Amino acid sequence: MGDLLCRDCDGAKPEATCILVALMEGRGFYTLVTGHGVVIVWNPAAEPDYYPESSDGPGELRGPALWQEVRVGRRADGGLWWFWVWPGGYGELPELEPLCPVEEGERAADRLAVVLAVPFAEASPGAR
Repeated sequence: MGDLLCRDCDGAKPEATCILVALMEGRGFYTLVTGHGVVIVWNPAAEPDYYPESSDGPGELRGPALWQEVRVGRRADGGLWWFWVWPGGYGELPELEPLCPVEEGERAADRLAVVLAVPFAEASPGAR
């Protein structure tokens, strides 16, 4: 899955994007590269459960659906870093928080695994 998505990686550091995808998928997480060094990572153990339509009402999804977006960007000193992406309000730009230098792919993967862990799910990647 990671190789297919990374073939079309673009952005400032495509090899860093592909390395992070491989690290996260190797740990059991799902990934999506949306371009320009942006990676969305999610935990399949946290996918919402579907409750079918019943006499009590229509069907619905229930669950946390844990995912996190990170992206490659330049800090003021010019260094390439991974940044957490925190969505802004309607019409606002997202807030970017430094995560780690792009050369530290393992560190980025470790931190993402902790954030996306579902410790109560037996099959959850990242659970300890």
